[in-house]
Amino acid sequence: MALKLRDQVVLIDSGTGGHPIYGEGNGRLFESMAAAGLDPKAVKTILISHLHGDHIYGLMNNESNAQVFPDADIVVPAAELKWWTRPGVESIDLGPTRKGLAQRIQATVATWKNVRTFEGEPELLPGVHAVQAPGHSPGMVAHLVTSGGKQFLISADVVNLAPHISTNPEWQLAIDQDPQLAVETRRKIFDPAVADKLTISGTHWLMPNAGTLSKDGNGYVFAAEG
Repeated sequence: MALKLRDQVVLIDSGTGGHPIYGEGNGRLFESMAAAGLDPKAVKTILISHLHGDHIYGLMNNESNAQVFPDADIVVPAAELKWWTRPGVESIDLGPTRKGLAQRIQATVATWKNVRTFEGEPELLPGVHAVQAPGHSPGMVAHLVTSGGKQFLISADVVNLAPHISTNPEWQLAIDQDPQLAVETRRKIFDPAVADKLTISGTHWLMPNAGTLSKDGNGYVFAAEG
């Protein structure tokens, strides 16, 4: 996701960075930005939802780990960075796409001088608030963007299923690090989104990926906006 905020471009997460673990065709951040008329040099802030590789590997060169956005302010949930840098986390098997992830975080994000952390649910930038959303990753946050009378909830990986099918929040997904907490978080995030008629999107939702949720029995149905 990219936001235009006055004279700067704000990224929410940075994508996969072309890392081979995600297969061919990934890592097209700069191409996508060019297609949208956005200049990567205008990126002054990058808000990170969580530290999984498909959200942060776009911050770093695959071979050297050099920063791709060295002049940007990178904003990371403190609980997330603390979990991924705690002793012994490197030995936890979190599946093939997260192999070596903790070590890479510790060698990059944890040491970079342009990274700042936050606690709770502060206003990170004018009109952009963090919303606690743990489960998929221990310290994950969503981002609520307010502009005038409109609100847009960028829900990160609260659910990874494509929104064009009914979403049952009770489904536990193997890719969630704490599946039961992820279930509770879906209720916490989705119920207010329905009640307040928020525009909502998620990282892995198929295009078109912005719209509204409504209740359907125990689950939710997504309706894309045109």
